[in-house]
Amino acid sequence: MKLATPTYDLKNYSSVYEPREDTFLLLDALELENVYLKNLKPLFALEIGSGSGVIISSLSFIFEEKCLYFATDINPEACLATLNTASLNKCNVEVLNTDLSSGFINGIFDLLIFNPPYVITESEEYYTQAINKSWAGGNQGREVIDKFLRKLPEILSKRGICYLLLLKANDLQDVSNVVGKLGFKSKIILERKIIGEYLFVMKINR
Repeated sequence: MKLATPTYDLKNYSSVYEPREDTFLLLDALELENVYLKNLKPLFALEIGSGSGVIISSLSFIFEEKCLYFATDINPEACLATLNTASLNKCNVEVLNTDLSSGFINGIFDLLIFNPPYVITESEEYYTQAINKSWAGGNQGREVIDKFLRKLPEILSKRGICYLLLLKANDLQDVSNVVGKLGFKSKIILERKIIGEYLFVMKINR
């Protein structure tokens, strides 16, 4: 099944990250995992850092109304953009303006997707403008990623699955080691080399 790119319109959301190669790599990963995900039959799905809302809205093309969709973003304008994209695609998404997964009951999400700020920058860059939070990853591009990984055991349900987008410079082997110490398995399911970046999608589960 070819997973269509959801309709979106960001002209009124200037501080929101436009869908780019990393977004489309995640969409391709979901398409690749389509049969697996349908067999998983998740009841609760969460996208952290939803930005444009394209990824969380695309899930409705797979599960329709058989799943409850949630999204978070630290940027209030991104939350509005996510709601707008969901509406354009007739997808019912609950959106929360929060950091990572703060505000949710622990251990309820069967499906978790995160396209984190992964670009190597100075730590201060993350705090300068709202849109910087969508890409500025601090030291080794890992500051937000590592914070997220520490929360992973409390976010995912026992049968939960996570799809995490990473940059080669984030040190994939170390991320895998961290995930392993938390009691999870991980593997790279898709990768793509583009100008200036080498991107990967890591699948994580117990």
